[in-house]
Amino acid sequence: MSYTESDNVISIDKALPTTDETGKVRLKEGEYFDFTISSEIVGDININYEISAKDVTVGSRKIDGSNIKLYLTRLTDDGEEELMTPETYNEESSANSYTGRPANEMSLYTSSMNSSESNRYRLRMYVTEEYNPQGDGGGLQFSVRINVYGKAGDKYVPETTETILADNELQEETTNMFNYASNGVQYDPNDENDYMTDPNPEYVTNGLYSTGDEDGTSYYYRGAVTNNNVQFGEYESDYYVYNYNGRYFQSLETCQEYDSSCSESNRVKLASAGDKMYWKIVRVNGDGSLRLIYNGTSVTHPEFADDISTSNSVGKIPYNLEYKDQKYAGYTYDNGTDSFIKKEVDTWYKNALGNTIYDSKIIEGRFCSDSSGLKAGTDYGFSDMGDYNLFASYDRLGQALASYAKPNNPTLKCPSTSESYGGSYRLKAGLITADELVLAGENQMVVSNSYLNIISDGSMLTYWSMTPAGFARGYFDSAIVWSELGRLHYSTVNGNDAVRPVINVTTDNGFTSGDGTALSPYLISE
Repeated sequence: MSYTESDNVISIDKALPTTDETGKVRLKEGEYFDFTISSEIVGDININYEISAKDVTVGSRKIDGSNIKLYLTRLTDDGEEELMTPETYNEESSANSYTGRPANEMSLYTSSMNSSESNRYRLRMYVTEEYNPQGDGGGLQFSVRINVYGKAGDKYVPETTETILADNELQEETTNMFNYASNGVQYDPNDENDYMTDPNPEYVTNGLYSTGDEDGTSYYYRGAVTNNNVQFGEYESDYYVYNYNGRYFQSLETCQEYDSSCSESNRVKLASAGDKMYWKIVRVNGDGSLRLIYNGTSVTHPEFADDISTSNSVGKIPYNLEYKDQKYAGYTYDNGTDSFIKKEVDTWYKNALGNTIYDSKIIEGRFCSDSSGLKAGTDYGFSDMGDYNLFASYDRLGQALASYAKPNNPTLKCPSTSESYGGSYRLKAGLITADELVLAGENQMVVSNSYLNIISDGSMLTYWSMTPAGFARGYFDSAIVWSELGRLHYSTVNGNDAVRPVINVTTDNGFTSGDGTALSPYLISE
């Protein structure tokens, strides 16, 4: 493995505070640093590597690292892929034995290679916008050395993964299994009186399965599993949201953005100080982290969770306030403008977890808002969808309405897109994808027995995914996003669906206790 650069020290000298929005796109000389990591591998060898930064500032006129942000991307043919959201400089107190990184350096990105490849990276560094330079005398400096460490060895397998594999017999995917919900039922397009088939025992699929993602092998839960419960985090103070006509917003500002009549009188409690946060494990990611979907402040929930405090969501809002353009189906649009729901998810994370000790265990995980392949509905063979433009996700997951002309084919690899909306992200918190819903046991048109359902008859809140489904043309032009209602479903973005945040957690200490059941959830401590 080789690491190539012209000068592996990047310095800030006499810079002014800047916003993340500006800092993430700076391209003047001295504002960014490009480097390449390559490997030439023959045989069955794996290299675990890590990119890190080390403060090497000399001289007494130094700005504190807490006022410095670093931002790392990977350079691709389509532009830049975010690998790490802007983070203030913070050194790790312990070393990483799998990569060889020593203690007292800031970890920027960890990955592995098992075949010959070459990856180009770009680092930016800037002063945080919160820093006030008045009275500091000027001329302050900050420099970091960029290091890359690598060690040959087995790919890192966290103790949490080992526990999950020990607690679950690994099942095998079978041909066409995703044409059926996990309870063996599928939509019957040829029977107008009874559109659901009887359960097919051959396609009853429950348990732990595996498939590939962008970082390796991912292990995902499917069907009526009951041992993927996790307790992680808690509300450190009373947490309030704003209820306006059955919609629950994270702040007064966003509630008033929806309707200016919203006021402090609309404030209601979501959770009390000390309430534990419970989650469902969606899957073990290929990098070893756990992908969790929020499940409320209790493992169990009432049949009709009209009270937001007893539901498995943190809000109930439109995906976007604007809707008369296909771009509003993207998690971001116009090359970086946040959707309404992204702003709400980010606000919840910042207020509930971002400023707590639990934040350090939550990584900037991969998220995908697949805006690729938009075509007319008739091009996909959906004869009754001619008034719709459909994204590639519909062709991949919505074959029920095409009489299963080809199998449903969910993927955990984010398709590339040339659109200015949607795409691949690295985020602290996001939403589940429609592909993950199908892997979990959902299918279009029929109610499944997936662990994501609160109760068996589907009496639950419909909640948003972050996967664009299509754009409805005609008199009610509206962007459409896949959602979940005990079955794979879709909603116009200006609808009113629940918000269930998804995070990616990593820990070197395994589960502290528990076996994943409702009575004894896996515990991940701070």
